[in-house]
Amino acid sequence: MAYKYIFDKNKCWYTSACGKYGSPECNASCIRYMEMDFLMQNSGIPRNKQYSVLLTPSKEDVQAFLTLKEIKNDIIAFVENGESVYIYSHNFGNGKTTWAIKLMQKYFDGVWAGNGFRCRGIFIHVPTFLTKIKEGISRKDEDFETLKSRLMTVDLVIWDDIAATKLGDFDHANLLTYIDQRKLNQLSNIYTGNLDQDELQEALGNRLASRVWNDSTPVKFVGADRRGIR
Repeated sequence: MAYKYIFDKNKCWYTSACGKYGSPECNASCIRYMEMDFLMQNSGIPRNKQYSVLLTPSKEDVQAFLTLKEIKNDIIAFVENGESVYIYSHNFGNGKTTWAIKLMQKYFDGVWAGNGFRCRGIFIHVPTFLTKIKEGISRKDEDFETLKSRLMTVDLVIWDDIAATKLGDFDHANLLTYIDQRKLNQLSNIYTGNLDQDELQEALGNRLASRVWNDSTPVKFVGADRRGIR
């Protein structure tokens, strides 16, 4: 789907941080809004997850949050150095995907000035992505073909639910192709999942699991479901 610019000051990412918000200068000609809107819409981050949510760690996850905060505070260097992080937990709803998006948003916030309306990050829900690859064998989708091409070169990719199910040979080969190429290109990744190292090897195979675990900083959440907590 082609990008379409629609200005809505009430959906600005800087409502609490911009001194011009609500003033006559807060209008559709705001370059910061234009660039962030372009980055966010082209990233594929779901609309209902594009705005920051306050997360409060459980006692068990304070150190994990501090680790991610350090990455967030230095996200430009993290991406420029081609680093990766794997955020995982056996529990659901405790902030893995939310943190991944926070990191990507922080990167966008650091590169919007002078960006020139370039795609700089992509959000991939892995099970959905693999299903679309199979569908594309018989039915080509130009937008999806563009997405696959961008995955090889874009600065940062979120691979959400990387090991939701055990991969078959076809899915494994396809996913490995993209992640291997990104490694060769020294590009940055954020993985989220529910499996530890041994479980990853069982689900993804040794080579792909090694890319996710050994080439990343593993960050484990152990707290319970945090959804609905502000």
